[in-house]
Amino acid sequence: MTSKRTICIIPVRGGSKGIPRKNLSEIKNGISLLEWTIRQALRVYPQQDVYVSTEDGEMTDVARSCGAQVIARPKELATDESTSVSVVEHLLESVDPNADMFALITLLQVTSPLRTDDDVLLAKNKIESGQYDSVVSAFEDKISHPAKMYFLDSDRAIPVAPKYESMRRQDLPKVVQRNGAIFSVTRSFFEHEGRLWGGRTAIVEMPRERSIDIDAPIDLETARSYLGLD
Repeated sequence: MTSKRTICIIPVRGGSKGIPRKNLSEIKNGISLLEWTIRQALRVYPQQDVYVSTEDGEMTDVARSCGAQVIARPKELATDESTSVSVVEHLLESVDPNADMFALITLLQVTSPLRTDDDVLLAKNKIESGQYDSVVSAFEDKISHPAKMYFLDSDRAIPVAPKYESMRRQDLPKVVQRNGAIFSVTRSFFEHEGRLWGGRTAIVEMPRERSIDIDAPIDLETARSYLGLD
């Protein structure tokens, strides 16, 4: 692989349970979640490197009108059980089967509209540095520290992080939790491991209040309110 280009993938499908046609829901000023994400991607990546994967005709039209490339996704990869990995694999096989165009992959979730251009650019710069196998966005979790957690084996409690179990709260190391907004990974790691994160991993830290993942109507209203006050 000689290229260090990054393919930016935006996966969307027509079906959604919590909010019907969720990805076409308005987020601000008449702009849908899908269009919002495509516009952001195009501010960071060249137009020819931004791809939408979808099985939905209306979403295809929206994506093309925004300037993104579109790859038609098979119906069997557009179910509740479909994984992001399978969607990325299909798109890469469709666009770059010989792996001679794109050496890096970024996936942007449409349901994370509070991610900023700077967040995306930071992930891009980190994965392109060659120092990491993957980059993920995350927020600091000050509530659910592993030091307070246990695995349950029948009725036996096994500490998740025994090294830190008796440590004072103020002495505990900082922990972060993936928020799903951004995944960047080298193609070699993705194809070898079949994962979008892992190995030498860097973090793009986002505040918790911007780490919303829209799943229910209340999430959408919260995001709209945040952007309205921004």
